[in-house]
Amino acid sequence: MNILLPVSRGASFDDAVRLAIDTAKGRAGRVRVLSVVDAGEIRRIEAGARPGAIHLALHAADEVRKRMTAEGTAAVAGAVKRCEEAGIPAQGEIVEGELERELVAAAGSNDLLVSATASHFAPDLEDASGRLVLAVMREGGIPVLLSGAPYRHVRTIVAGCGGGSRTERAVGAMVRLSLWKEAPRGILLSVDDAPEGGQERIAVPREILAHAGYPAWEEKVLPGPTAPSFLSFCDSVAADAVVLGGWGEHRWDDLLGLSITGRLLEDGRRHLFIYM
Repeated sequence: MNILLPVSRGASFDDAVRLAIDTAKGRAGRVRVLSVVDAGEIRRIEAGARPGAIHLALHAADEVRKRMTAEGTAAVAGAVKRCEEAGIPAQGEIVEGELERELVAAAGSNDLLVSATASHFAPDLEDASGRLVLAVMREGGIPVLLSGAPYRHVRTIVAGCGGGSRTERAVGAMVRLSLWKEAPRGILLSVDDAPEGGQERIAVPREILAHAGYPAWEEKVLPGPTAPSFLSFCDSVAADAVVLGGWGEHRWDDLLGLSITGRLLEDGRRHLFIYM
């Protein structure tokens, strides 16, 4: 398993490193730690010069580039060291470019992107939590595993079964990576006012798990409304990780709105495995 671990800003990066290490263990995992010096931010500084002060702006941009490079170098070195101390092969890389474009390009040669639900990449930390890595999932075609905070070991997993290809792709990606195969408790959850409808949505994920050699997971069908019922159930079973399918671009804004995904990102307590 090849894991892409992008360097984010703030304390949540520490949780992402721990999750990358735990995920790589026992799966012959390798971690690629990538820090991107944001060329867009540097250009904004250069473009903000007053008339006659271009040289000052260029100097300021150069100082920002040096600072970003130094911070990225330190973060990469620290993460690589922690991986190697845990017995996980790791390599670090620092590139300068457009942040999202560089991460999408790097995603193509990896199996999983690990970050944090509270990940931020903007210098002022004003970007929405998790937005960038979810955009990379959409464009780069790679599953995303986001760490909750405070960090928790995975004992109970809830897989949302909404039916159709979204659920199949998410659960299929999870089993291809052999995630949580030995976890003490797994639950297939569907929210449907008709019990037979809920069981129908659970049927394919059940088959995917069985074919991959997973032990039988518990099954639960709850009446709606969908988001409140789903989140309340996760609380009731103290879920450590949630598996969800993403969806197409026409509903992309829903991911960070009032959807289950958006609410779990805002809550930030649980690990999220997401694929679309």
